[in-house]
Amino acid sequence: MLSQTREVRAFIAIELPEGVKFFLKELLAQLRSFGGSVRWTRPESIHLTLKFLGNVNNKLLTDLQAALTPVFTKQKPFLLTVSGVGAFPSLNKARVIWAGLEDPSGLSVALAAELEDTLEPLGFQKEKRSFTPHLTLGRVKSGIGSSELVGVMRQMSAISGPAFLADHAVLFESVLKPSGAEYSSLRRFDFSSA
Repeated sequence: MLSQTREVRAFIAIELPEGVKFFLKELLAQLRSFGGSVRWTRPESIHLTLKFLGNVNNKLLTDLQAALTPVFTKQKPFLLTVSGVGAFPSLNKARVIWAGLEDPSGLSVALAAELEDTLEPLGFQKEKRSFTPHLTLGRVKSGIGSSELVGVMRQMSAISGPAFLADHAVLFESVLKPSGAEYSSLRRFDFSSA
């Protein structure tokens, strides 16, 4: 049982199927081989973050889950396709390396916007940047030795990966450890089957 005064570092995300994780594992192996000073994400930890919540008091978790349930139970499943490799804010000034996600329906963007509106009354600040569906592959520590990596990422900008059906979201707890963040599911929310 969770202590009522404890805080958990939490976020809401869409999990990836094993086939997509395998594709990303292969992609990461290729990118790693070109050097650069990057802290790469473990393939099994990659997900589509819909909303990072930060530290959430356990007392708020019940209200949070109650607010999320109607959003997700009316959400229709939608198709996403892994597409391209890039970086935020740009390839030449990369801080975050990502694999893109094509969302022809626009439902991931609409869902993220609805989450922002739903969670603001609970005290979660709205994200100022517009939502761009992506999968974080790594975080750049420094620009040392990155020119070859940037060149390869340019070549991979149009890479096409597997498609998958997003049919549920998860409220995750993130525990920061020296070996990297570890995620555990606090609650799964299945999308509408209608």
